[in-house]
Amino acid sequence: MAKLKNKGISLSGRLRKDGVTFYTRGGRTIMRSATSEQPLRRTRGQFVARQRLAHSNTLWRRLRYAAEPMLAGAVTAYARFRTLTSKLPVVFLTKEEHENLASLLLPGMAVSDGILPDLDYRLGEVEGVPALLTAVRMQGELPEGAGAEDVVRVLCGDGADLQLGDRLRLYRLRQVVEYEVPKVYVTAEELLLDSECGGVGFDGVALRCVDGCLALVGEEFGDAMSGWALVRIGGGRCSSQTVVTRCTLFERYTTEEALARAAESYGGLTGEQ
Repeated sequence: MAKLKNKGISLSGRLRKDGVTFYTRGGRTIMRSATSEQPLRRTRGQFVARQRLAHSNTLWRRLRYAAEPMLAGAVTAYARFRTLTSKLPVVFLTKEEHENLASLLLPGMAVSDGILPDLDYRLGEVEGVPALLTAVRMQGELPEGAGAEDVVRVLCGDGADLQLGDRLRLYRLRQVVEYEVPKVYVTAEELLLDSECGGVGFDGVALRCVDGCLALVGEEFGDAMSGWALVRIGGGRCSSQTVVTRCTLFERYTTEEALARAAESYGGLTGEQ
């Protein structure tokens, strides 16, 4: 560090040029190096943490594009999402893949977090047709050609789990590979349980009563590259829900080979753990 006497020149704040910082202190101009002498550190632990964060950020963008996520339990919805995704497998993507917003469909990914009772559901079939089978109790089968009033009656009647004014939000997640880059696209559709304003179901999906519970039936639920989540929303609150999927593409990106490939694209790992 060098100290120069000020003779007619006054420098306020800091100036950076050619790796040198100039600033004033006590009437003197002080010059010091502006470049860090710290070695580049990219340990395995640091790299894994950075990969998890980068992927979580991309998934968050995809989810938020579909609908404003409802996740309580933290200062922000994003912070809660980060906490919940920290329990999922880490996928390793190259620098170029991250720059192209690569993302993987992960089973168990949270789409909501709230205090309403969770909706239990699983993938299955109804009379040979793929379906999302839920444990949401309803009052009887919907008649053929059912309208909004019929939907409200069977889903919000006495003994049913849902209430008038509730909304059901169906998330659809689709895994694709574009120019060798994996990407997840997310859409969301809502069914308002209101006899005056509500619809009669979700696009391309039939609502059925199976063993007294709601089932969403449609060929889309047989797609091995897609995932779904169903959220109950009511009174500004929601249920806590995660994605169900048969997609296993993410597994290719969780191996030691995938880690080595991703790390190499960033210049490799340093020797520390």
